[in-house]
Amino acid sequence: MRLLPRRTRRPERLLRNALKRVNAHPARTEGSGVDVQLLAQVSVSDDWPHIREYWTRRAGMTGSWPARVAPDELVLNLWPIPPGQLHLTTGVGVKPQRRQPRNLLGTPALTCFEPAQDRASADAALARAIAGWVDDVLAHGEYSAGLRLAPPILEEWASKGRLVRRRIVTFDLEWQLAGAEGLTWPASA
Repeated sequence: MRLLPRRTRRPERLLRNALKRVNAHPARTEGSGVDVQLLAQVSVSDDWPHIREYWTRRAGMTGSWPARVAPDELVLNLWPIPPGQLHLTTGVGVKPQRRQPRNLLGTPALTCFEPAQDRASADAALARAIAGWVDDVLAHGEYSAGLRLAPPILEEWASKGRLVRRRIVTFDLEWQLAGAEGLTWPASA
């Protein structure tokens, strides 16, 4: 897993360009592509040590992850999961370890941001994370037959396992796959 750097360009532009690269990739490889749903989980600093410990035990892929984050900093984990599998990946009111995805389709990504200082929203952090993830997986040939993305699911978690909000974020862009249905929480979101 790669720790993504903070970028100065507009996040929506980074994401738009990344989706263009994804769309061009299958044309070069002449493959049908792997269907991927990106699940972004934003966690507070209190939950971070538990999440890091879980993934260190499970997969040992946390070498580039920070051991600690600042009290006001948020962590966004970006998980490539099979479309339609969200019900198997998260729980409401559970320990941070229990809401982690079980089946990953490739290398995840991680970025940290401080909303007040960076003037960054979870949406902007998500756009940056996806753009960096696309660059990483395409550069390393992780999806050699191509990649087809659904609009990402963004979950925002408070401490002690309280799901604040879950929603599909399209960024008003066209995605290769349809967005998941019936996943927003609260239902009026």
